[in-house]
Amino acid sequence: MKRIILIGLLLLNGVVFSQNSKVDKRYLVPQEIDFKGCVKKITLKNLSLDRMSAKKDSVKTISEVFFSKNGKIQLVKLYENDIKDSWRDIEFDALERIKNISQNNGILKLTFVNQYFSSNSEFPDSTKSSANENYREKYINRFTNNLVTKQEHYVNDTLQDYRLYKYNKENQLIEDLYNNPENDSDETLITSDSKDGYKLSFYPERQTLYEYKKDKDTTIVTKISPKYSRREVTKRVKNKNFEVKIVENYEKDFLERKEINWTSKDSLSTRVYVYKGNKEVRDYYFSFQNPKKIVYKSKSNSYNNEQEEEKITVYNFDIVYDKFKNWIKKTRSKEGKIESIIERKIDYYCH
Repeated sequence: MKRIILIGLLLLNGVVFSQNSKVDKRYLVPQEIDFKGCVKKITLKNLSLDRMSAKKDSVKTISEVFFSKNGKIQLVKLYENDIKDSWRDIEFDALERIKNISQNNGILKLTFVNQYFSSNSEFPDSTKSSANENYREKYINRFTNNLVTKQEHYVNDTLQDYRLYKYNKENQLIEDLYNNPENDSDETLITSDSKDGYKLSFYPERQTLYEYKKDKDTTIVTKISPKYSRREVTKRVKNKNFEVKIVENYEKDFLERKEINWTSKDSLSTRVYVYKGNKEVRDYYFSFQNPKKIVYKSKSNSYNNEQEEEKITVYNFDIVYDKFKNWIKKTRSKEGKIESIIERKIDYYCH
């Protein structure tokens, strides 16, 4: 089985949903865990060379990722140092959803995030986290027909804010209404209550609307924030060979920013334009990535409104594979000098 977990690809293929998530797998699972075959465990060692230091191995991260026989992530261990005397455990269920996050030193294991699921939904019934004994945070999702229709946010068992979600007949999100204790004048109304201590009055502080349209092979999603006169238009074209995603951000009718992502089997490219008026480009940023190379280009206005020279950065990769065609070492270099090395030790179920 082949797994590819790249933040860029996940963002491209993600569904449009604005739920406030306490736990985001994209930022907790190491990126470099693509593989083929019956992999049981991948140990990652990431070494960034510090040119300013005499010690070339001054920056190092180590992580271990354990997989089930069907290729699902079971456990991630993120080590704080190369001695491996302290680490963070991220545990997953059979559907590859995060259950618990704990801090572990081999003697004491402290769990500070718990997620509970009662269905096959990717969203949990509840997420609980505790920074310390005096601060406990909780998110509770309310479901209707397996869709999240309300999310409540508590701190120390007191409701702080909540969100209401509405959907169309195709189960697409069409409204996200955020409610908090501050009214339009940023005043918080607290009503005394002898039994519960105090109660908060909530106001619909922010509304986000979603509209959907299909134009031939292009899917168009428009995200509207009426209060701030903002609009985000997402256009997506996808077939078996590639996917293109275009995101345009408007304030009123002024185009502020455009991002174009192109994804194919072996490459990913991004173009970002920032505008200053009449669709005149103020800044731009380009990137192109394939297994062997990453190219960055950028150009922007300086503080005195003068155009800077275009900056171009090229990273080259030297890759070593094992006999099962999984890579075990990637060396990244710039201008002929090594900048980072990623090493992988791979254990297999069937070899």
